[in-house]
Amino acid sequence: MFGACKAVGEIDLATAPSFNVELHDAIDAADEALVSVDCSALTFMDLAGYHVLVDATQYAMRRGHTLIVRNLSPACARLISLYDWDRELHVESSPF
Repeated sequence: MFGACKAVGEIDLATAPSFNVELHDAIDAADEALVSVDCSALTFMDLAGYHVLVDATQYAMRRGHTLIVRNLSPACARLISLYDWDRELHVESSPF
């Protein structure tokens, strides 16, 4: 099964734990090497959401997968541009 997860709404300190569980479940269920998280429906993401993405990226690598962050909403893109200096995340660039 192709591993995929869609982030919807707000990812903050209150919602980050459930988002983390969703991502880990998608990674664990994936039969293919690539697992994607679609961030197009995010309206807000704070540093807690970023940390979930970094954690899930490392979790995926330990299990032989690569987590790809796709379709960044403006809120998500802004946060990642501020905090992902070391390029810990695998972000799929926009086709635009």
